[in-house]
Amino acid sequence: MARAIFWGPYMADTNKIQDAHLEDFLRDLSSEDGRAGSGAAGAIALAMAAACAAKAAAITLRHEPANVQLRQARKQLLTCIGSAIEGSNDDSERFRQFLRHRSSQAAKRVISADQKLLGLVNELAEILEALDPKIRQSVAGDLVAARALSDAARAIQIENIAEMREARTKQK
Repeated sequence: MARAIFWGPYMADTNKIQDAHLEDFLRDLSSEDGRAGSGAAGAIALAMAAACAAKAAAITLRHEPANVQLRQARKQLLTCIGSAIEGSNDDSERFRQFLRHRSSQAAKRVISADQKLLGLVNELAEILEALDPKIRQSVAGDLVAARALSDAARAIQIENIAEMREARTKQK
């Protein structure tokens, strides 16, 4: 069976999300050992949202290659994908440290990573809003997917921040 390449930081053979397989990421996400958590999943949802929008922009650009605004939006989306992947790695590492130490400082570091990811969600929302009227109808479904994935990423990061704030107060 062919394995889909995926960006996940959690695999036994690798430390970086760029080198992982989707199957491994999902296995780690569903495991009890805490190598991957919902923050990492939210970051990957964010990367997928940006990828869906970038695809819609790329296809539209085939029909409108001179559209500078669309080209710039696609470039921003590709940057967002990379930033979300890095955020997944960062969140995972900080969450592992929190599980190991259960300290207020470790919780604070997780909150910082999740707030950064939430900022990325907000940036993506702005890009999607500007992109919407420029995208061809034939790829409108990709923007629907991007919004749904972005909404999921937002909800996950908001919940994780709340949980870590509560954990932090318990550690003080």
